[in-house]
Amino acid sequence: MRLTTTRNRPPRFASLRRFPSADAGSTLTLFALSLPLLLAAVGIGLDYSRALATKARMQSVADAAALASAHEFQMAKADPSKISAVATSFVVSQLNGQTPAVVVDTKALTVQVTVESDVPMTVGKVIWQGNMHVVASATAKMSNGLPLCLLGLDPKAQGTIELEKNAWLTAPGCLVNSNSKSPQGLKSMDNAVLTAGFICSAGGKVQSANANYSPQPMTDCSPIPDPLAARQVPADPACSYTNKVVDGLTVTLQPGTYCGGLTVTNGAQVTFADGIHVIKNGPFIVDHNASVMGAHVAFYLQGTGANLTFAAASTINLAAPKDGPLAGILIFDDPTGAPAPEKPANHPKVGGSPRAHQILSNNARTLLGTIYMPQGRLIVDATSPIADRSAYTVLVVQQLDLYSGPNLVLNSDYGASEIPVPMGVGPYDGNVALSN
Repeated sequence: MRLTTTRNRPPRFASLRRFPSADAGSTLTLFALSLPLLLAAVGIGLDYSRALATKARMQSVADAAALASAHEFQMAKADPSKISAVATSFVVSQLNGQTPAVVVDTKALTVQVTVESDVPMTVGKVIWQGNMHVVASATAKMSNGLPLCLLGLDPKAQGTIELEKNAWLTAPGCLVNSNSKSPQGLKSMDNAVLTAGFICSAGGKVQSANANYSPQPMTDCSPIPDPLAARQVPADPACSYTNKVVDGLTVTLQPGTYCGGLTVTNGAQVTFADGIHVIKNGPFIVDHNASVMGAHVAFYLQGTGANLTFAAASTINLAAPKDGPLAGILIFDDPTGAPAPEKPANHPKVGGSPRAHQILSNNARTLLGTIYMPQGRLIVDATSPIADRSAYTVLVVQQLDLYSGPNLVLNSDYGASEIPVPMGVGPYDGNVALSN
């Protein structure tokens, strides 16, 4: 038998034992070769994440700028340059002076805000040629609902909004709403006519045979909360005048507080200087062929007895302020409902609660702005149109009574005036949302 020795022969797995050292060398070589690619991938990922974070921040700012500036459509005579300025100012303040591109469409009621930026790259600069261009865009739209031009706030009264005899209320293209849940919360009697874009009553409506609504009111509507309830009353400074009477003179009256009231009478011609005129604890009366005018004025009727009477033989030509704390508010009645005299002269409907105010003038063609009487009853009784020459007039009152033969015209030509409309009433319902 032949014996075979393997002493001088390589072990069977000797070559295999050399593989691990060779594989380690190859792995190190591969790792060394791939390390730059791995680092580049991580760097590109970080660059991309930074660009995404920048874009997210830009998008958030663009969204907010579009929403904020679209609310400017609420202002009468919305100017695209002013709306654009609001959006631009917001973006500049949030993005270190970066200027957006803003497109304002006053017909579609949209604002588009576009922000662009070049985000510097580090490792990714080879791919993105030094920077990654990032764009964020947002479009906000204000809903174009029917404008609110008359709101009767009393939730229980019969005739929160009431027309009698030959009275007319003409409110083309806007909403007339009674919050009263009474079956007779909205009344049109005798030959009265109420015409509006839409008429709504939280309760019911009544009409006599010759009266007319156009269109027929919707009943059982949801009450509309007082849209001006958050309005702050003017400050209560010391008396500027006491029991002021302007009798037959032509004068200019400065803003101030008229303690004991103000009477303009006997052909007097009064021009009110721009600002807030406070009528305190006494009536505001214009009568006996007197006239009053003011281009940017507000009247705050404060305290006991501070009610309003524009008599039949008077001329009224007033417009609300275009800026300041009562911008858009022409007449602001004391929201506390401080009692007025039980029996003011001139009208059988006046007396008791709520506070009563009378527009009896046959020449009150311009009442531009918002008349806000949250605890007041407004009585309109004239033989000529009222407020028909105003670009717009808005009434938010506790009760409204049109008596005999006036034609109260609530225009809604908001673009024809520089006087802003208070938020919650006027041209739009204030509902702004992103549309993209």
